Amino acid sequence: MFYDDDFAIEQNDGIVISASNELLCEKAAGDEFCWGYYLRIENNSSDRISLLGHRISVTDNKGHSVSVACDGFKGELPVLEPGEVFEFEDYATSKTSAILCGSCKIADSRHRIRDIRLPVLSLIANDNWRQVLN
Repeated sequence: MFYDDDFAIEQNDGIVISASNELLCEKAAGDEFCWGYYLRIENNSSDRISLLGHRISVTDNKGHSVSVACDGFKGELPVLEPGEVFEFEDYATSKTSAILCGSCKIADSRHRIRDIRLPVLSLIANDNWRQVLN
């Protein structure tokens, strides 16, 4: 579903987050578009990290924004040793084209908690599909 050359990447202190998205359905429930998104979190630091949760915000091209904060990743609280990777997939919806941004909350082995920014994804949709149907 996701292709290597379609990834946006953010790096912070040895933590690399790659993200990609794909339009899944142009007519999801309530006339919303539905995008799948994929996150790959790599621990390239010399420290063990715990992934505590994430926050995702979707802002459409009309300025409407919806944010969701979650503890963990679908019930998982992954711990990554140096060199390990965690992969995560989910979905987001919007009535028009939008951007997806957010952060991943991590703790290091010294219990310092910080947010690592997720790459910003453009959720591009054919916003004219409703006009074609009329």
